[in-house]
Amino acid sequence: MSKRGTRVLAACSVLMLLVGCASTKLISGWRDPNYSGQPFRKILVIGVTKQSAARRILEDEFVRQLSARNTQAVQSYQLITEDGEVPKERLAQAVQEAGADAQLVSRLLKVERETQVYPGSYMGPPYFGYYGFYGYYSSAWMGFYDPPYVYTYDVVTWEVSLFDARTDRLVWAGTTETFSPREFAKEAAEFAKVIVQEVADKKLI
Repeated sequence: MSKRGTRVLAACSVLMLLVGCASTKLISGWRDPNYSGQPFRKILVIGVTKQSAARRILEDEFVRQLSARNTQAVQSYQLITEDGEVPKERLAQAVQEAGADAQLVSRLLKVERETQVYPGSYMGPPYFGYYGFYGYYSSAWMGFYDPPYVYTYDVVTWEVSLFDARTDRLVWAGTTETFSPREFAKEAAEFAKVIVQEVADKKLI
């Protein structure tokens, strides 16, 4: 394949990602090697954000995904109606009211704007200047200019932590990246799916 063909193929691949669905992937994960307890049976889901709507969407989606795996879960907004940070005593009360043996906490770490540039190029025509003016004039209409491709998109990084409510100990933590998010509700579903799958694979639910 020519150099230009390679560039066009790469640019088209990026464009398909940008106009298509966003993709979420787990980029790091850690499990406490000393944890040997049973899988958790009831989890209090906590979304750390001051945006009430985003918190509810995120917590609802985690509860739905966990319930699909036969694990009970409770949204924190049902027990903590306040937006923003609450005192430790308020958290402890919510854990107790939920009857949870674990807490799943998610928070947004950062949103980075990425730019990908594919430089333009020019492929000139055969040189017919030695045929004189008329030959050169004809050849000037040949060839093409390939303009640069510039794409800008966001990469969203989330952190999720799973705690044992009985010991107050962190047993699992993970970080995800979402490429070019579009609609929060859809991205929340994919995000929760990735996390719940990983926690299930680690035999924690």
